[in-house]
Amino acid sequence: MYSKVLSLLALAGAAQSHMSIFYPPPLGGAPSINKESTSLDSEFNFPLGCCGSDGGPTVASPGICRGHLDKFDTEEAQVTWEAGQDAYFQLTDYSYDPNAPGGTHSGGSCQVGFSVDKGVTWKVAASYHGACPHETTDGSPEAQTFDFKVPTGIPEGDVLFGWTWLNREHESFMNCAKVKIGAGSGNSTTPSQPSSTSTQPEQPYQSETTPEQPTQTQEPDDSEPTSTPAPTSATGRHPHRTKTAASTEPTSTPDDTSDSEDDSEDSDDSDSDSDSDSSDSDSDDSDSDSDSDWSWSGRPHRKVKTNTRRYTVDGTSCECRRDELTLAARCSCDASAAKRGEIERKALRLHRRTMVKRTDACDWATAPAMEVSYYTEDANCAPNAKLNMPESDDFELKWDVSCGVVEGGSEYSLKLMECNMYGA
Repeated sequence: MYSKVLSLLALAGAAQSHMSIFYPPPLGGAPSINKESTSLDSEFNFPLGCCGSDGGPTVASPGICRGHLDKFDTEEAQVTWEAGQDAYFQLTDYSYDPNAPGGTHSGGSCQVGFSVDKGVTWKVAASYHGACPHETTDGSPEAQTFDFKVPTGIPEGDVLFGWTWLNREHESFMNCAKVKIGAGSGNSTTPSQPSSTSTQPEQPYQSETTPEQPTQTQEPDDSEPTSTPAPTSATGRHPHRTKTAASTEPTSTPDDTSDSEDDSEDSDDSDSDSDSDSSDSDSDDSDSDSDSDWSWSGRPHRKVKTNTRRYTVDGTSCECRRDELTLAARCSCDASAAKRGEIERKALRLHRRTMVKRTDACDWATAPAMEVSYYTEDANCAPNAKLNMPESDDFELKWDVSCGVVEGGSEYSLKLMECNMYGA
């Protein structure tokens, strides 16, 4: 009985600290993230099937796209991609509920894919085997950006983009976005960034002793309500939650290459944080508010810097971006003057290594089917996984797919996802 109580407490505590899609703007996302949203789903970043009155995952899934599939017919696509182009998505630890602050769980495994029939069937675009979200406590979109290629041959028109996440605590997540697939082969408009920098002129390493100012963000749409939208739930349920403090600043340190690497590697690199014909993904808020204020579910998302990736190197926060004129990649780090140059060179090498981790494009005709129903009591794959196995995994998952694979560099071993692996 005592162990049963402990398990339920653990399940209740796990109903907090989660991620959701920031870009492309997700169906059902907060109004400060998706300008077409008019209400706030307070459970938007909760695990699917969470939570029953006992704090455990004892309810059915709210449905495809976390219950927001109907918005596909009422919202306009805010992002346009082309078949075969380099693209990216971003996650955020934005807190939809003040008692359930967002967080990364320091990893897991993700898949992204597309549906051209409003969620009836799905095909894989990319699979992130481990380290998704990235293994850091920094849940900002700048630190949680993931690259992929849009499948070649995908039909033109409005389609669903879907993201699924399976963490080591046997929780599953799904968010969707409406995107437009434009005409062309992915080369007629500017993609998110080229998959190779071989055609770009090399530039010498440059230190940014003074960080660049954030790119000007889009002003609030006058059509948006001026009052804070009342939090609502897509499921109508009120799960058990435990109050905790807001998430802290990142402290983990990603791996970097040794200082013996040649500085010629610190040459230009393109950032992948701009898409063709897409709306500004920056959100609207005041710079004067502290990060702790954003645990409040009715507040806007903090501003997000475009063309920026954030890393933690030797315990120091670094931001890397591309100069639009010279195409040189530059990093600025919050380090002392004595160490700044060394740390910024490490950050730049890490940034470069991140950018070359490109996936191959799946072909739409032969792309693997994508499962989107996991772990809930009515799931197609591994139903009731958390109830059957409350202990966290000491591994992360991979899928048996032939294209679009990204090895995330996880510190955990990888194990093939099988629908019977967590018992009946």
